[in-house]
Amino acid sequence: MTDFLASVDAGNGGTNAVLVKGRGKPKRYYEPSVRAVATGDSLGLGKDLEIQYDYVDWYGHRYVTGDDVVRVTRRNLERHLGTNRYGNEFHQFLVATALAKLGVTEGTVDLTVFAPPGVYNEVSTLMQARFMEQGGEVAIRLKGDKQHRLWYYDSVTVWPEGIGAAACYILDDKGEMVENDVLAGDTVLLDLGVYTLDALKLVDGNFNPEALEHATWEDAGLNVHVRQPILRALKAQSDEFASLTVDDVDLVIREGLASGDYTLRVAGYEVELLPLIDKHRERYAGWIANNICDGVFNSFRGVKSVIVVGGGAEMVEPFLQEWYGEKVVDRKKLPHTRRIHPVDMNAMGGLRLALMRQKQAT
Repeated sequence: MTDFLASVDAGNGGTNAVLVKGRGKPKRYYEPSVRAVATGDSLGLGKDLEIQYDYVDWYGHRYVTGDDVVRVTRRNLERHLGTNRYGNEFHQFLVATALAKLGVTEGTVDLTVFAPPGVYNEVSTLMQARFMEQGGEVAIRLKGDKQHRLWYYDSVTVWPEGIGAAACYILDDKGEMVENDVLAGDTVLLDLGVYTLDALKLVDGNFNPEALEHATWEDAGLNVHVRQPILRALKAQSDEFASLTVDDVDLVIREGLASGDYTLRVAGYEVELLPLIDKHRERYAGWIANNICDGVFNSFRGVKSVIVVGGGAEMVEPFLQEWYGEKVVDRKKLPHTRRIHPVDMNAMGGLRLALMRQKQAT
């Protein structure tokens, strides 16, 4: 029997993962999908005089990951946007790092991962083959580990992004069906990522496979519409901001959504980013409304429900609710979704689908 059930949405902007061991409770993980080469060297001065950070050893190389990249080193910063990333070495690294930080040290893992619906038919089989290379073996070491962690993927399931999110509305946290009519009739699901925007139409909860290839807008996510414009505005203000990257902007946005403080602190300056964020998130919402909500889905005429998920959901959802009213589902009013952040919905739904599959197999 598999030791762990894991669902990892390793997106262009962030890696969201949930893990269950046996009959335990799900554990959640999030980290920006970025890494940089690191040495891990120490002067031995202690935590009061020397920056402390974690690192990952991965097949002969050492990396610093996530938010530590902008805190510790910007040298050889690495991310991978685009179609070719799915199932490649970097994608596998993001998944393995998430599982290691969630506590996997050995054993077997039933893994669920995701691909944009527009390229799903093209990449899903390749992703499974890549993750199952060398018998599905994974070797990784975190700072503090005396030896490498070694585990095996005994099953790899690939779902189109959006299916996991939809599953959160029809399955509970035990993988059992729930009674509601959220997906009754025609439903549109908008998954707003950093690089891609997915728009899927369901009929009574069923996807149309023929429409998947037309459901992804590449280079239409937060990176182009929000992060890059804010970065350009900052760099135009002062040469002191020349070394900033979209990762700095992303960190301020995420911390601001959690705390209400949208202050960027760099080179002794403090810059309030909220006015810029509000400006560009409203413009992004308008772009989505014009090009997709109205241009593709006819202002949602005939559509019963609109579900908004992904990293951009919190930023644009208030505008879509204002413009399209109660058609936009309020996940906070439903008992089985109210505690799930929209950025986690694909990963959490993938886990619920795996739990359902496990129940059906017994």
